[in-house]
Amino acid sequence: MSVQITTYAGLKAGMLAWLARTGDALLDGRFDDFLLNCERRMYYGVAVDEPSSPLRSDPLRIPEMETVDAAFALTSGTVAQPAGFLELISAYNNSLNAPLDIVSQRTLDGYGSQSLGGTRLIAVSGTNFRLLDAPSSGTATLRYYRKLATPAGSTVNDILVSYPDVYLYGCLVEAAIFTQGETEAQRYLQLYNASVAGLNARSQRITASSVPVIRVRAGRMP
Repeated sequence: MSVQITTYAGLKAGMLAWLARTGDALLDGRFDDFLLNCERRMYYGVAVDEPSSPLRSDPLRIPEMETVDAAFALTSGTVAQPAGFLELISAYNNSLNAPLDIVSQRTLDGYGSQSLGGTRLIAVSGTNFRLLDAPSSGTATLRYYRKLATPAGSTVNDILVSYPDVYLYGCLVEAAIFTQGETEAQRYLQLYNASVAGLNARSQRITASSVPVIRVRAGRMP
């Protein structure tokens, strides 16, 4: 039997079936809200700095979410982030043929008006990047995590196709919260968190990183 929850319609039907609420017009009509909140949890995590939170979830970070912009324009000291940006993994100044060090805004501010002899530092600042020295031209190669297209109609993405349980359990969590089913929400949250943890662990094995990588997320203020 083919998997049915790898499409938008299949995911909605699957959520209702798992809840034993097939034909429930209220839940059917609020499905897009559940999907929106599921993606917020998936991309940004929930209460990531609060280990004791009963609704805590880590963000999902897998290779399918990685992208590379080999010609990101460096036009000023503050540059808008690419659409759908989540986390910066690495940055390389193509003009200097040297890496850009990823630092916090606080570190960048500490240099004041000091020159580094070229653009060598980059920091996430809200929905922008800040650079030092401030460039007026050139390009950088950015490797970063991004959001994928939200499932809708015939639109799917690599997460839904390859790891539909993440979307299914995430939507079940949000639906259970909506119906005030605390026990059900906790049960589905455990399943969701287990799926995300397993995929994140797989990503770590793929990258075979021997040291922690510090990444700064979009909208975070260090």
